[in-house]
Amino acid sequence: MAKKNYQREDVLDNVIKLFWQQGYAASSIQQITKATGLKPGSIYHEFESKEGLFQAALARYAEFSINAVHQKMANAPSVNAAIKQILQDLVEQSKACDYCGCFLIKTQLELASQGNKLYQFASAQLANIELIYVDYLRKSHTEEQAKAYAAQLMTVIFGIRIYGYQADSANTITQTINALLPWLSA
Repeated sequence: MAKKNYQREDVLDNVIKLFWQQGYAASSIQQITKATGLKPGSIYHEFESKEGLFQAALARYAEFSINAVHQKMANAPSVNAAIKQILQDLVEQSKACDYCGCFLIKTQLELASQGNKLYQFASAQLANIELIYVDYLRKSHTEEQAKAYAAQLMTVIFGIRIYGYQADSANTITQTINALLPWLSA
């Protein structure tokens, strides 16, 4: 048996951008092999299928997203300050010429009509992120408020990730954040 000449994490990091930009259906095995540098047999051996590779890429992206939330929370003077910074970072990302939204949200949009395993997995990852916000918001709000604020926050994040595709949308997004989340300034 041949020795594995790659690191799983490197393969996922290399394929995330392809899947993120093109989606599941539009990413061919040929494009995947080019992005990863692996032969189809190695991909199937490691991930079992294109679907398995895509799900592993979603999991890795979600892990990065969750770690970024925890890092912002750890480095901010308050939960609200961290959330404001997270939202501002998303607005700044939307200004980039190669803006690509959120891999999890894009997957939900692409696969919503199918409701398949990948759609359900992306939805579960976003629900986990919402629960992380609930946990942090509980530190300064009641359980009920924390859940409501986390849902509002996720709704705004979804909006930023989609509306961010509009040219010159940053100012509108910032104004909308302030209007929809007045509790952040409290």
